[in-house]
Amino acid sequence: MIEEEMEIYPIAHKGKVYNVITAFDMTFLEVRGMLDWLDERNAFLRTPDDEFLGPGKMYTCDVEGVQFEVDVHGYEVVVYKRSPA
Repeated sequence: MIEEEMEIYPIAHKGKVYNVITAFDMTFLEVRGMLDWLDERNAFLRTPDDEFLGPGKMYTCDVEGVQFEVDVHGYEVVVYKRSPA
């Protein structure tokens, strides 16, 4: 299996700037839907546990008929997997 190189995409969305890091082709609807889904679950808020455990938080989200497995570090979102929902 050939590993694809991940790229960083700065995305301005609802007054914030996120870095979406991925090797996958994603539509704007998917990216914005994923960011909204994560924001609704407070994925971007820092908690006291972040100091103890580190900032990364894993999520599986279904957006626009696609399932994403992502890791959130502040306003950086690393997309590890993209598959049909």
